[in-house]
Amino acid sequence: MSEFKGNSEHHELSHSNSFEIKHEETSQHQLHHHQQQPSHHHSAIHLPMAHLSISQVHDDGDYIFMDNKKFRKQDLVKAFGGQMNPGWSVPSIHKFGNPAPLGLSAFAYCTFVASLINCGTRGVSNDNINNGAAMFYGGFIQFVAGLWEISLENAFGGLAFCSFGGYWMASAANKIPWFHGDVSYTTTEELNLSMGFFYLGWLLFTIILLACTIKSTILFFLLFVLVFLRLLLLTIFRFYDMHSAEVAAGVVGVMAALLAWYHAYAGLATHQNSYYVVEPVPMPVIGKKKDDDDGLGEEYTDSQV
Repeated sequence: MSEFKGNSEHHELSHSNSFEIKHEETSQHQLHHHQQQPSHHHSAIHLPMAHLSISQVHDDGDYIFMDNKKFRKQDLVKAFGGQMNPGWSVPSIHKFGNPAPLGLSAFAYCTFVASLINCGTRGVSNDNINNGAAMFYGGFIQFVAGLWEISLENAFGGLAFCSFGGYWMASAANKIPWFHGDVSYTTTEELNLSMGFFYLGWLLFTIILLACTIKSTILFFLLFVLVFLRLLLLTIFRFYDMHSAEVAAGVVGVMAALLAWYHAYAGLATHQNSYYVVEPVPMPVIGKKKDDDDGLGEEYTDSQV
């Protein structure tokens, strides 16, 4: 009886092990078959992003999608002229001070003085007094602020400050005899046409910056509109020798300078040092859906690589 009982137990154990092995093989086969045929509901998750031709992402109120990456809103930086930031961005890993007020103030000062002289304020027409400030404050200091912006990973602020720093240094150099700028022209007509080309180049460059502020804030966008209009009027003044265009450029330039100083203040003022802290007003979003939050629920396309 004991031998029969032992054989019976051995037979039952072998049958049980055989069943478990077959069940495991069947499960592995089903799992392999399931991996070969992914679910239709989650197939997009398993595909590499390079193979996705169009991706539709909607903001759920707490997250923002940028460059196929998901970020929490509270971890991002909003568009703000006081930081020369034209849109949502990831905060820099570097812990430096905000260079935007310095660059904006340098730009504002030189623009303000030059524009007052363009207007002929109190009969002043000679703008050589602005050469020193244009060379060192609006030029060199603003250029340094641009390099500071680049170190903070702000490409827009770096491009704007470095470029307009070069603009003011070039403007000063044109009037300094040692650089043989204005003094090298024999006729006023040739000088005006050459200066027209000078302003035209900066006008076209400003269009690039202006296009990058369309989704920022209203006053930040307005600042670059005024800078664009000033350069446009100066270009017209030089090409057609229209004194009225120069005066209009001066008026617009004064407004641009005041707005640049306003943004400099916005970048400095906090609840710890001021009773008035600037709250940015975002630009209206074209094509905004009713159920979207802050206009961030728009669709975006991811081109094939």
